Amino acid sequence: MPGPNIGRMEQFWVDHYAFLERRGYRLRPRYDPVHLPIRERVKWYQSSPSYPEDEITTLRPAVLDAVRTVDGLTVVLRKATTWSDEVPILQRLNDLHSDPRNRTVPILDTILLPDSDEHVLLVIPLLHSYYDPPFTSPAQVVQALLQLLEAMQFLHENDVAHSLVRDFCTNNLMLDPSELFPEGFHVARPYLSRDGQTLGVNFRNRPDVSPVRYFVIDFGLATHLPYRSGWVTTGVFGADKTVPELSWETPYDPFKVDIYQFGRVIMCDMIEVYNGLEFLRPLAEEMTRKDPDRRPDVTTSLALLREIAMHLPAAELQRDIWPVNHTIMLGFTSRPRRSCCG
Repeated sequence: MPGPNIGRMEQFWVDHYAFLERRGYRLRPRYDPVHLPIRERVKWYQSSPSYPEDEITTLRPAVLDAVRTVDGLTVVLRKATTWSDEVPILQRLNDLHSDPRNRTVPILDTILLPDSDEHVLLVIPLLHSYYDPPFTSPAQVVQALLQLLEAMQFLHENDVAHSLVRDFCTNNLMLDPSELFPEGFHVARPYLSRDGQTLGVNFRNRPDVSPVRYFVIDFGLATHLPYRSGWVTTGVFGADKTVPELSWETPYDPFKVDIYQFGRVIMCDMIEVYNGLEFLRPLAEEMTRKDPDRRPDVTTSLALLREIAMHLPAAELQRDIWPVNHTIMLGFTSRPRRSCCG
């Protein structure tokens, strides 16, 4: 049974704490089997105004942060099922590293569990929500959209439709945070400092770092489709319930669902949040047409974006933008750094 300080869905990590440490991955003290229960910390609480870092739970039981002991790098452990196609798909896509459009989350290590053949642990880099910190110019937005559309093009050309899980959406689009968040952040609560003690995270603005790299994650229900032409599916799962064709009865093209969902990302995360991104509306409207047969494919969508960007004056691409419509979904960090050195 889970201890008084551990949720039922977290017990897996407690049970495998020692095993993972032997494999070279150290979990947070919270998951150490000898972790002091909260009821034995009463005196400590009374003497400290801070919330103990090791009392912060994981929000996704199948995903947890760890420190790779050989070099101190913070990584993420993802529990994947062996009966799904996720692991072979990710391994296959990771092997295609020479394609610059490949934005599939890299696999750093694969850990076989000692007590189960139903799951494996995938070790992946620590990533951050793609929209945070905020964009500060249209050029940055265009660069992000180009990378992510190229990532979709790469998947489609390799016969993988991410939208078999109907989720080419906000939560599965990430960025490399290494330069943007040099002091780190708390993996389970990204709005807290790395030690969990401070609300708000120091970050560098996007213009002050190398070009940001974006990634696509979560292939838990994806399937390799070797015969893409005419391939259809059914189902109504996914974060975005506005996709018109989702159905249990009528088959639809999952590749066109990818297009629709990313069009919604452009509309809901960009156009409706920032000032001055109206130039993207024609693209978003084309990608979110109700009739999937009238939506562009990913190659046409890329061409439309490039044409739009090409006709924008350089000054327009570099002008300042800022969020004017904060939403619950898009929670931005605070306390920006104004330069790489500041």
